Amino acid sequence: MNFRSRIPAALRRRAGAAVLTLLGTTTVRADCDFSPLDTAMQELLQTTGLSGGAVLVGRRDGVLHEQYFGDYTADTVVAIASATKLLSATRIAQLSARGTLALDAPVSSVLPQFTGTKGQMTLRQMFSHTAGYGDDEDSPVLRTNQPSLAAAVDTVACCVAMPNGWTPGAQFAYGGISMHVGGRMAEVATGQDWQQGWNAAIGVPLGITTIDWQGLGATSNYRISGGARSNLRDYGRLLQMLVNDGVGNGRRVLDIAALPPLFADNVGGLPIAYAPPSAPPPGQLRYALGNWIESLPDANGLATHSSLGAFGFFPWIDRPRGLYGVFMIRGGANINATARPVYLQMLGEARALVDGGACVTVEISDAILRDGFD
Repeated sequence: MNFRSRIPAALRRRAGAAVLTLLGTTTVRADCDFSPLDTAMQELLQTTGLSGGAVLVGRRDGVLHEQYFGDYTADTVVAIASATKLLSATRIAQLSARGTLALDAPVSSVLPQFTGTKGQMTLRQMFSHTAGYGDDEDSPVLRTNQPSLAAAVDTVACCVAMPNGWTPGAQFAYGGISMHVGGRMAEVATGQDWQQGWNAAIGVPLGITTIDWQGLGATSNYRISGGARSNLRDYGRLLQMLVNDGVGNGRRVLDIAALPPLFADNVGGLPIAYAPPSAPPPGQLRYALGNWIESLPDANGLATHSSLGAFGFFPWIDRPRGLYGVFMIRGGANINATARPVYLQMLGEARALVDGGACVTVEISDAILRDGFD
C-alpha cells in the first residue's frame, strides 16, 4: 500500500488546496485552520521587510502545520542566538541523568583551575543564570576568534571576574559566560568535543543534520549560550522529543530523570540583577535550565517553556497540551520588539485550535505534494 492510498479520500479532497501551497514539506495538517498564523507571519514580513520566514506547529503524534514564506524553504538554516540555550541545556540534563556530571557539584570538581568563589559555581546555576556571571554577552571570551572552548574557559578561570557583589546562587543575571564554562565541563567529563558530543548523543539519534555551533561563524570556541544554527524541522525534532518525555525518532534520547531538572524553576525568590528587555518583570520571572518558564505549572507540574533568540528564532513547548512550535525569522538585534507580539499571537491561536479538538496529523510524501490529490 502506498502512502497516498492510506489517506481517506474525503480527507484528500478537503486538504488538497492547502497541501498544494506547501511545496517541499513532508507533513501537513488537515481539518484545522492555521491560516491566521500564516497571515500574521506574512504581515510581519511586510512590516519588517525581511526576505522570509517559517512556522511549525506540532504535537506528540506529529506535525500539524509547517509553512514557509518568501525565500525560506525547508533547507533554510539560520543562526538561532539564545534558542541555543535549550539545545545546550538538553545535553547537560542528559549527562546529569546518566551520572556523567552532577548538577550541584562545584565546577572545581571538574575544572580545578576555578578556585575561590568561582570554584563554587554549579552546573545548575550556570545553566539558569544564577552562577554569579551575567550581562556579559559581548565578552571577548565568547567570540568566534578564540582558539577553542577550552582556551576561552581557561581565560575565564584566570582573568574574568564576576561583577562586584555577585556570587554563585545569590541572584539571577542573564548572560553567556557561565554556560560557556558548563559546556567545557561537559567536554572534560566526556572526553568529547562539545559539538561532536551533542551531535552523537542527540543529533544523530533524532535524525538532525543541520544543528551545529557555527551560527556566528566557523569556530572551535562553541558559544554554548548562543552560537548554534538550525533549520525549522531539525529544531522541531528536538521539541517533539521533549514533549514526548525524552523519546524521539523511535528511540529514547533523554532518560525520564533528565526532564524534571531541565524544566524546574531555579530562580524562585532570587533578586534579579540583570534580565534582557524581553524578560518577564521581577516576581513573574521563572527560568529553568536553558529555557524560560512562560506559564504557571498545571496540576501535573507541567508548564509552557520557551528559548527565544535575539534574531527572531522562537521555539516553545506547551507540556500540558503536548504541543510545540517554532517561529522562524532572521532579523537584526532589535527584531524582537516587533516579532514577539506576533509570536505570542501565534502561540495563543495554536493552543485554541488544538483545544478545539479538530486538528489531525497527516504525513504526506514529497511526491504527493508535487502531484497533488485526486
